[in-house]
Amino acid sequence: MIHKKNSILLFCLLFAGLSYQPARACEACGCSLGGFNFGIIPQTDTHFVGVKFSRARFFASVAHTGQVPEHSHDSYYRWDLMGRFALSERWQLNLVLPYLYNDMNGSHEQHKLNGMGDPMVLMNYKLLQQKATADDQWIHNLWVGTGVKAPVGSFAYNQNEQLINPNFQLGTGSWDVLVTGNYMVNYNRYGLNVEAVYKMNTVNSQQYRFGNKANGQANLFYNLPSGKLNLVPFAGLYAEYGGKHTFEGFFEANSGGKAVFANAGLQVQGKGLLLNLNYQNPIRQRFNSDRHVHIDARERFSVAVLFLINKGAGASPFRIK
Repeated sequence: MIHKKNSILLFCLLFAGLSYQPARACEACGCSLGGFNFGIIPQTDTHFVGVKFSRARFFASVAHTGQVPEHSHDSYYRWDLMGRFALSERWQLNLVLPYLYNDMNGSHEQHKLNGMGDPMVLMNYKLLQQKATADDQWIHNLWVGTGVKAPVGSFAYNQNEQLINPNFQLGTGSWDVLVTGNYMVNYNRYGLNVEAVYKMNTVNSQQYRFGNKANGQANLFYNLPSGKLNLVPFAGLYAEYGGKHTFEGFFEANSGGKAVFANAGLQVQGKGLLLNLNYQNPIRQRFNSDRHVHIDARERFSVAVLFLINKGAGASPFRIK
């Protein structure tokens, strides 16, 4: 029978943020990728280590009356070193160490930033597991978790003592708290996975606070054994919401928003190895921008490779102990 859990979404998209300086069209772009997931991972006592590459793109433009229009094409690349340690049948510790490369290519401003991002540590607890038997048709599983994101990535001013678009920074400069949930129901080879995360941000040392974030996704999947491999195509919807940012206690204009993406991908698992491919395309988006600012989130994709370790490393991700 199927047993599946996409490990938690760790990062919510840092939505748009134009500052009061009109020359910064590029600041209408988010710098983080959206929902973070590991794919369909065995939920036995299997540990894993792996790496994930992700890319997100944005386009932003500003057209003030009497001024030359500005625009920016921005790309955000992310490499994550990931690990999961199964402490017991019900407790799991997840670690993510990111490295970021941000490329701002604007008509009036160009910037490139690269370096370590903010690492995250989360603890998951298995709240519900219905084990498979010969008579089972419907299987339900529910995981909940919480964790923290540490301010390791740089959040700094440039050479002119001006803050580059806060969303373009490598980190938020703050300790942030995450709360997660992951529910899965399946019937024979078919299944539905629903995930959600809420991130509560705090004020950093420069009195900047990113708005709280929430995102979630629902994916239908199908388990298709093929020789020594398991092929798991999936498709669904991903949605995210970002609250307004504040600086010194005042709301930042043109910050926050919401978006919905179509989500599709394929996961392939062999003995001790798992590959996950995921693509997202925006179908509806609305940022909190004024009439002079246009923000457009573009497509995203990710590729992850995980190495499964210890008990169950060669087992199907759909097998319940």
